Amino acid sequence: MRLLKSPAILTLMMLTLGISSSKKLLAEKTGVLNVFKVTLMPTIDGISDDSVWSQTPPLTVSVYEVVGKDEGRENLVTMKAVYNQTHICILAEWTDKTKDDTHKSWVWDVEKKSYTKGKDLEDVFSISFPIEGRFTGNMLSPVECTWDVWHWKAARTNPSGYAMDKHHIHTFRQPKGNAKQFPATNKRKIWIARPADKGDSPTGYQKKPSAFEGNRINQYPPSVPTASQADVVAKGVWDDGKWTLEMLRKLDTSYDDDANLSVKQSYDTAIAVFDHEEHTKHSSSKVIEMRFEHAE
Repeated sequence: MRLLKSPAILTLMMLTLGISSSKKLLAEKTGVLNVFKVTLMPTIDGISDDSVWSQTPPLTVSVYEVVGKDEGRENLVTMKAVYNQTHICILAEWTDKTKDDTHKSWVWDVEKKSYTKGKDLEDVFSISFPIEGRFTGNMLSPVECTWDVWHWKAARTNPSGYAMDKHHIHTFRQPKGNAKQFPATNKRKIWIARPADKGDSPTGYQKKPSAFEGNRINQYPPSVPTASQADVVAKGVWDDGKWTLEMLRKLDTSYDDDANLSVKQSYDTAIAVFDHEEHTKHSSSKVIEMRFEHAE
């Protein structure tokens, strides 16, 4: 493996991957995630002890809590990235005091003698790339665009060994299928649809049992993904107050619902971290430039 020395460029500007009050269409980049060419890719097991990672320079990314009583609270995510002729691999590590790897479990209510949906929420990491249109990292920018979004979920996808692969469609005209309308940062209404990619999901579903089967039942058992939903191999491990996550995907999947990556280009991206949270409650980064480095 040969690495090129390229320092991270750090600038500061608040921009959320979710709901944001920013009125800017474009954001200054928080830094450069250099993607280094390697011969041997790491094993995707959520453990960063592969020699390739020890030789790869990191980028430290700040993520900020978007809403709620902790709005503006900062956490740090250490990221590394490598590629070979066919695949890209991303490593992300961040602190999290608690391991939350169950999600809305079916919980037995003794008095009612039935199951109710629990309040447990999983930890989540997501990363987004542009498929078409201008990428701002802000879902409420008044910009028509399509994003590729990889959602790793500690309960719903990690047991399967994948990330959930979706694409977000942002449009001023109501799209087909399920979509919601939101006020963009310039007050214009924008529709957002978040369909899953083609194929079967890595997340299964267990309907509420009609009779007692145990005090707590997993509502989202693992499943085997197919087609474009099987693109992103991912594994996270929580240890001693920290998540370590590895994600692997083909550079070019050949699916039109993915951002197919060329090593001759750089790409804007953004990340989000959910700490026992969901929906608008999460921490988001500013825009990051992802740049492929080439061996001399």
